[in-house]
Amino acid sequence: MNNNQPLLVIWWPKALDQTRAEEEGRMIRLRYEVLARSGDKLHGGEEALNKLPKDMPCLVLVNPTEVGLFAVVPPKLTGNKLKEALPFLVEPYLLNEPEENHVSLWPNLPNHLGGAKLAAVLGKTRARSIVSSCAQQGLKLAGLSCETLRERTGSEGAAWLSGQDFILVDGIDTPLLTPATQPAVLKVMLQRRLQQTGAPVIELSNTDHAWLNTQVDGAMGENKIRASAKAPVEPLPKLLNKSLLNADELRKMGMRPMANQAGLRKLLAPAAVLLAVAVLGLNALAFKIENANAAIEAQIAESYAQALPNTPMVADPLLLIEREKRNLNAGLDTSNAQGASALLHEVGLAMEQAPFNSMVDFAWAENTLSVRFNANVSEDQQGAALQKLKARRLEAKWLIGAQSNLPVLQVKKGVAR
Repeated sequence: MNNNQPLLVIWWPKALDQTRAEEEGRMIRLRYEVLARSGDKLHGGEEALNKLPKDMPCLVLVNPTEVGLFAVVPPKLTGNKLKEALPFLVEPYLLNEPEENHVSLWPNLPNHLGGAKLAAVLGKTRARSIVSSCAQQGLKLAGLSCETLRERTGSEGAAWLSGQDFILVDGIDTPLLTPATQPAVLKVMLQRRLQQTGAPVIELSNTDHAWLNTQVDGAMGENKIRASAKAPVEPLPKLLNKSLLNADELRKMGMRPMANQAGLRKLLAPAAVLLAVAVLGLNALAFKIENANAAIEAQIAESYAQALPNTPMVADPLLLIEREKRNLNAGLDTSNAQGASALLHEVGLAMEQAPFNSMVDFAWAENTLSVRFNANVSEDQQGAALQKLKARRLEAKWLIGAQSNLPVLQVKKGVAR
């Protein structure tokens, strides 16, 4: 791959948006930029996936809400042993089996008080879906990363707007990701971050600083956030070195390494006939696989609806089913009318207006169900949920997670007094 060649950067949409487009038979549209290797923008905009340039290497940025980032202290292992251990290191944070994820480790937390490193987690199913779509459209996928893996270029923290997300990195904790469309949530999360011990000054571009000031007036802290010509963060092309999947993993999913262009031209003529035959065969196979996957997904949805006909799917049904299976194996009292399953059912009804996949995790301890949600759950939705649970004579309250800074709904077993 020519390191001086421009780079196509794509911001991949959420799984739900991709699924809707496929169900409606339309091509997904993506935000993209063509960048020089220095990070300077050459041009960009929004375009259908099949209309994007195919003559340059491509970096796909997975939606930050679909990449889990955790501060972990890795064991004293190296090489393949460390790689094999990583999925189990983040197991407490997962809703699925550890081996169903790609886990990578990055030195993005140089000032973490516990000496932790940043673990990035991407589900293998999601990775396969993205890589497969790129391969079908002939894109030259060179890396699959996430914008929240960008590092600071100095001692200051950095923050920036990206699409509908506000991102902050400070080197002492996992990146802060909040929806830019919810000022109340942004204000609370930003205040908590600035109050952390050892929090550095945060710098934003002049444009982003002006926008932030209008959103969280009075919450920016004295001399804690300041404007700059640009945010002190590494350019996007640097994320090619932080791919969530390495070259071998991309190759196993059907992507091939970028070939030398001069050598490639010499092979084109004799390979043309063989390529045509191969493409026909692969298209037929891909069509069969796509139909099989659609049938499996339909069967999952039908089974979930039959098992819990009155419970909205706040999270992916497979994740809910998997966690419920673990709870049963652990001997939780889920058969009781007020056990974990019953309370989860009530939470699902109370949070039916919450965004799809907004639930992150839940736990059951001391007769209390704690359900952790993403920051995209609004204050109005939180208040409405409490009212519904109160009407069901359940004792419930909202808290902010001590480490994650995410909203946590706690519901106690039994009737509210």
